[in-house]
Amino acid sequence: MTENIDAAALAAREQAALARYQAGDLSGAADAFRALLTLSPEHPTALEFLGFEASQRADYAAAVDYYRRASSAVPTDASHVFNLAMGHYGLNDLPAALAALEQTLERDPRLIEAQLYRGTVLERMQRPADAALAFLRAVRFAEANLDPQQMPPDLKRYLNHALGVVRAHLDAEIDRSLADLVAAHGADAVSRLRKAGDIFVGKRPPDFAHPKWRPGLMYVPDLPPKAFYERADFDWVSRVEAATEMVRAELMNVMTEGRGFAPYVNHPEGTREAQIWKSINQSYDWSTFHFYRHGERIEENCARCPGTAALLESIDIMRVPGYGPEAMFSVLKPHSRIPPHYGTVNGRLIVHLPLIVPENCGALKAAGEARGWEEGKLMIFDDSFEHEAWNDSDQTRVVLIFDTWNPNLDPVERQAFSRLLETAQSYERAALG
Repeated sequence: MTENIDAAALAAREQAALARYQAGDLSGAADAFRALLTLSPEHPTALEFLGFEASQRADYAAAVDYYRRASSAVPTDASHVFNLAMGHYGLNDLPAALAALEQTLERDPRLIEAQLYRGTVLERMQRPADAALAFLRAVRFAEANLDPQQMPPDLKRYLNHALGVVRAHLDAEIDRSLADLVAAHGADAVSRLRKAGDIFVGKRPPDFAHPKWRPGLMYVPDLPPKAFYERADFDWVSRVEAATEMVRAELMNVMTEGRGFAPYVNHPEGTREAQIWKSINQSYDWSTFHFYRHGERIEENCARCPGTAALLESIDIMRVPGYGPEAMFSVLKPHSRIPPHYGTVNGRLIVHLPLIVPENCGALKAAGEARGWEEGKLMIFDDSFEHEAWNDSDQTRVVLIFDTWNPNLDPVERQAFSRLLETAQSYERAALG
């Protein structure tokens, strides 16, 4: 009974102190909370308020003491540790502020203010690369989780600062990645790719040359706005087409075995990507059997289809560590549709070798132009244009897909493009932790 009375009395004192603060009496509220602490020395609300009041007087040493006690009193609460970090920041004790911010994010990784302040502290500690990475993580978190329309103006300004730091650092990284090519071949040799880097970091607008051309990751300007490419543009076409029967036989073997196929689109439920791809996410309506995925060779699948794997090795597929090639059997079930979407870059092209094409199957449409598949006849297109595909027939459609270089990029530009992609990819991977 005594504990209940004490708890009620403490709650009444807390409410009375808060009422004084809400009435504009900061000093009186602080006195009331100090009196409360004589009865309950680790009362978290009193400690938190007195830390706040000390910060208002720029007495950051006192604030740190109060906030440290509050964070110990409620060890799962992130806000107390964040305020402790701000106290250390006020004292210019940057290592202690950084440690408290990292503890804050352990308690609540979603606290965007702590993410941003971590970047600021790292900036002030003269750790620009670490600061840029911290800011990038904050920006990516905000993009994925926060509604710009509901964002307070101060947070918007802070995020804009973070984005500026990220862009400046990434711009310098791009310069470093291209430096030896510029030294060997001159700036003009990589000018299109330097422009692509400028677009990527936001230094210049993309100025797309076609209304349906929207690469999701990187846009190389001054390339022809051309969705489909002719087979005669590539010297390996006849060799690939001549291998159609062999490739189809290996396809039939793995389809009979039924192993190694997975939904091509496979985003976790509840994510923005899952919502965008909801008509086909985690669905075997569109499944694939990969020989390469993000540049990594899938040895088991290559061993099961040795002829197809050898064919892929013999041609000019795009090779960028961590990015390409992509090579796969692509299976589209009857009455299935791949919705309109954009690929990531326009420095590459996508090649289809049609292997099983039912009558009245459907088509692939890119930039508004639809072309049907013909078994054994390559289709080559730039997937950074809006494109979609469908199978209206009662049977399965299967093509071999692989990527190749856009022939409008010369060998030096291909090297530069690879450097840009590697820099961008490594940056994004680091942001994901």
